[in-house]
Amino acid sequence: MRTTCLIFLLIALTAMANIHGAFAQTPPLPQSKKDALGNLEAQAQARKDEQKTLKKRAQEIETALGDTRKQLLNVASKIRGNEKTLRGLEEKIEGLETEQSTIQARLEEGRLSISRLILALGRIRRVPPEAMLARPGTPLKTAQSAMLIGDVLPALTQQADALQADLKELEEVSASLSLKRDKALEAAESLRQEHNALSALVARREKLYASTQKDLKAQQEEAQRISQQSRNLQDLVRRLEEDKKKKLLAAQAQKSSPTRPDTPRTAALRVPAEPPKAGQARLPIEGAIRIAYDQPDNFGAPSKGLSIEGRSGALVVAPMGGIVRFAGHFKNHGNMVIIEHEKGFHSLVAGLGKIDTVVGQSVLAGEPLGLLDDAGDHGGKPALYYELRRNGKPVNPSVKFAGLG
Repeated sequence: MRTTCLIFLLIALTAMANIHGAFAQTPPLPQSKKDALGNLEAQAQARKDEQKTLKKRAQEIETALGDTRKQLLNVASKIRGNEKTLRGLEEKIEGLETEQSTIQARLEEGRLSISRLILALGRIRRVPPEAMLARPGTPLKTAQSAMLIGDVLPALTQQADALQADLKELEEVSASLSLKRDKALEAAESLRQEHNALSALVARREKLYASTQKDLKAQQEEAQRISQQSRNLQDLVRRLEEDKKKKLLAAQAQKSSPTRPDTPRTAALRVPAEPPKAGQARLPIEGAIRIAYDQPDNFGAPSKGLSIEGRSGALVVAPMGGIVRFAGHFKNHGNMVIIEHEKGFHSLVAGLGKIDTVVGQSVLAGEPLGLLDDAGDHGGKPALYYELRRNGKPVNPSVKFAGLG
């Protein structure tokens, strides 16, 4: 029994000694405050360097984007001028072709008239004088024929002179038509080259813009979702404005709400940009206004906008500076772009064959939006529909565009 007690006592003493030894070991010394502070400073400096690099890169992108937009405006201005010249040449060519056809028809009619007179004179000449004398009443008829010929010859001479004048005019019109066609070909070739340069600049602008905006696809999909839920243009503009206000409020709430240190960081909400200065207003395309504001449209109802006839594939530009709020297909309006301007104005540009802008993009007045469709309604000439709205309601574009009346 004593032996057993001694054994348990020895085991207990050994265990206590081990525990004491474990507690008696010296713990590892913490890193010195100097080293810890140095690491923190190094991390802070690394973050500053990274932010500086990112800021520099962002500035480089913005500079490149600004330069690209300046070049776009310059090329777009040249294209619009060239399109105006070419449209004028085409109208003159069309007028000259009509005049040429009229003169040719007049010449043909004159030729037929003279031919008939010459044939009649030939028949009179072929009748022998003796036969005319032998026939009863011949002297009287001969005298009548002579008088008739005396009346006809001046008319014949007059027609011949008119034909000569028509021939000369036709020659001049044909020469002018040939010259205008040559100039039109030169202008068309120049226009083609300018469009190639424009396409390259547009592609560069989109690439640069995409590098600064990471949610372009989401914005575009959201705008399309809103358009599918909208009943008409007025409803679409209203829903786009409501969506913008909702995002602004959510971003403000997120910014003002306190965040606990242990709370996981969430991505900052994108705040919709405010539109820049509108700039000098200009119509979206070079062309003739076929239907003015408040005039009967194709359905007989008062038009809420302008129908502008242009050349097939003509360049479409932003009528004023602003932010693109919608870009895509919308019901029977086809491909359409909606731009928000300052002071509650919106531009609705419909009838594009190609869209070269995206939702959320800031555009300057005169900056390219896309190209006009190739064909018009029922095989007619293509036309662009432009509508100006203020606070969601259509207004006469003359409030912004001088010369519309």
